[in-house]
Amino acid sequence: MDQGHRGAVTIGAFSSAISGLLPAALAALAETRPDIEVAVVESQPPDLFTRLDAGELDVAVAVDFAEAPAFTDRRYTRTDLLTDILDVALPATHRLARLDRVPLRKLAADPWIVGDAHSCCGAVTRSVCAAGGFTPEIRHAVNDWQSLAALVEAGAGVALVPRLVQPLHRPGLVLRAPEGEPPTRHVFAAVRAGAEGDPVLTAILERVRTAAARTLER
Repeated sequence: MDQGHRGAVTIGAFSSAISGLLPAALAALAETRPDIEVAVVESQPPDLFTRLDAGELDVAVAVDFAEAPAFTDRRYTRTDLLTDILDVALPATHRLARLDRVPLRKLAADPWIVGDAHSCCGAVTRSVCAAGGFTPEIRHAVNDWQSLAALVEAGAGVALVPRLVQPLHRPGLVLRAPEGEPPTRHVFAAVRAGAEGDPVLTAILERVRTAAARTLER
């Protein structure tokens, strides 16, 4: 990345941040800082931070989970973005679809559609189910949200879906809040320690933070 007024920045981010945060951030940046070139790369921890360390990426957008660096890791300067709530995705014909809030424990016997264990949402879903007192029967391992939604709509299973990727416009799928304290995931941005004062990175992070704030208002 060039220092100063003009620069080229590469942002690495997980898929739902790319769809739910970056479009608004990049559109705002294009209006106010057209001199900054931005490239986006889909990536997740730990590879995301390996690439940030190597200088292949300038900004990382990630979720706090076991594969991500600790909050206290001094190699990075972090910017908190949002706490993303996960809802239960059910087929419209599901026995619990009419409830306003769904007890997760009542889904213990259902087949589940879950991302792989090394993905942020796959890890979060497994953790949430464990906290609910059961291990989900993972029938389908799917990381793409549209594919997951299609399988839920077809009655192939249930899932947890973050609000960052909603709405999923499918007539045969319903989204319901879980009963009790909602499951969440914490989303943050990071740059290499010492780089946070760069004006180009500051401009990027400001737009991403604004996009995150507007997402919470939806």
